Amino acid sequence: MLLVVNADNVTGEGLPYLIEGLMERGASSVHAIPAITKKGRSEFVFLIDAPRSCLEELGAFLALELDTLGMRVFEPEHFPFTPVKHSVVRVGSRDRDDHYAEVRIKILAGTMEDVVSCKAEYDDLEAALRKFNPGSAISFKSFKAAVELACMSGEPVNVCGLVFSLRDGSSR
Repeated sequence: MLLVVNADNVTGEGLPYLIEGLMERGASSVHAIPAITKKGRSEFVFLIDAPRSCLEELGAFLALELDTLGMRVFEPEHFPFTPVKHSVVRVGSRDRDDHYAEVRIKILAGTMEDVVSCKAEYDDLEAALRKFNPGSAISFKSFKAAVELACMSGEPVNVCGLVFSLRDGSSR
């Protein structure tokens, strides 16, 4: 289900609490979009993706936190891109074989099973970067790009003293 709610009494500081509260109550994703409404008033439009079974609890939370009078409920059709595969990129120190981390990757494959795009798992990226960053000066953006390039190319990538390569036996 897609829930749409607008609110003109939410501050930027209150957004994280509201988003986390919605996620704890079953929302799978929440987007808060800033908007301008009548008379130049600012508001947020919330797009909340959630299963039907969570509507009552989410609605009660929204009514309590936003003083909203209701929400719009849509039943959109989800069209997934397929096939989605999974793989792992191993990140290691160029000079130490025993110092490494693994980053899971979601891969979107084309009709010929070729890699169309890939996306590294955020939690794995963060953990791997924390493991290696004290010894190197690599940004999150560059680290993510190196992981995804190693996946897309199928070849090892060397950046800032680190080697990024598909793990042997990964299904790509």
